[in-house]
Amino acid sequence: MLLVLALFVLWFASVGAAFGGGEIESGVLNRSAVCGECHEAIYAMWQRSMHSASLTDPIFQASYMRAYVQTRGQARETCLRCHAPVAVMTGDLDLEDPASHEGITCDYCHSIVSVDLERRHQPFTVALDGIKRGPLADAESPVHDVARSDLHLSSEFCAGCHEYATEEGLPILSTYSEWRLSPQAAEGKTCQHCHMPLQEGTTVRADLGGGRPGINLHDISGGHSPEQVRKAATARILRIERPEPTSAVLEVEVANIGSGHSIPTGLPTRKLVLEVVLYAGGREVRRFERVYQRTLLDADRRLITEDHRVMLDARYLRDDTRLRPGERRLERFVASVPSRGSLHATMKLLYLYEPQLLLREKMSIEIISDRAP
Repeated sequence: MLLVLALFVLWFASVGAAFGGGEIESGVLNRSAVCGECHEAIYAMWQRSMHSASLTDPIFQASYMRAYVQTRGQARETCLRCHAPVAVMTGDLDLEDPASHEGITCDYCHSIVSVDLERRHQPFTVALDGIKRGPLADAESPVHDVARSDLHLSSEFCAGCHEYATEEGLPILSTYSEWRLSPQAAEGKTCQHCHMPLQEGTTVRADLGGGRPGINLHDISGGHSPEQVRKAATARILRIERPEPTSAVLEVEVANIGSGHSIPTGLPTRKLVLEVVLYAGGREVRRFERVYQRTLLDADRRLITEDHRVMLDARYLRDDTRLRPGERRLERFVASVPSRGSLHATMKLLYLYEPQLLLREKMSIEIISDRAP
């Protein structure tokens, strides 16, 4: 196992991240640096996105290594379909081509022509016809054909990777399904409204004419963004009462105020944790905790806590206590308290994710020591 771990670390570390430019080609998926020669600002956003790092992200690397070992390599296509789609399209499942390490590339997304969730192993249809598809109706380019695509404005476009169920039909990733039942969906708001809002900038480099003013955000921030998480959920203490001399009642409201899907969404190993501390006369008397999470069990009904096992071994849903879009939930806590002293409380709402990583550790063995006068 240590040998496999070492090989994976060396393999990922050896792949370069800098790509040269070149001509736009038909019949292939072009590297993102080629797109970046003209679409400079958009490319810069993509470079700092999780889409760009979908393969090289250390959290994914650790999970992929464990899934690879557990399945003797059989998990490659399932994992790489979304984390290295170029590799799957070209058959480079051993990730030998540097282009496979670009993650979710510009050309891959802008070559998608349809999404069919019934084809769970490959819902995307990609056309390598030289046409770059996007939301603009009258865009033109001197170096490639352009076509307007309503699909690129829809949540279905995102669903191909952000919706996944087991062969038995147990939902693992259900962000798209959660959105479909949300108030935002009823209002016509899609994933792109929140995750790709319009930003300042121009679609093309200024010296090439600048293109259109305004760029849709291409770093597509989500659960890895503190700003996005803080906009999605909130909590507040509603009241503290002493109905009897030696008892206290504390109520806290927790709400999903800004997300068009459940909180947290994505991998079930993510959770919200509400921490409440009750004080009487300035001294702590009781701590409370509520956890908002979807929990899955394996075939032996054991709780799954590791990302790769969620994808490989989940068979049963134990419970789902997450906050649905627009939901406000009242949490009530009761405690025994001293008969004297004023009551007060503190509250924290935390977004918690504890993935396993591949870490570098120093090993040192002293073979012998000596000392001279």
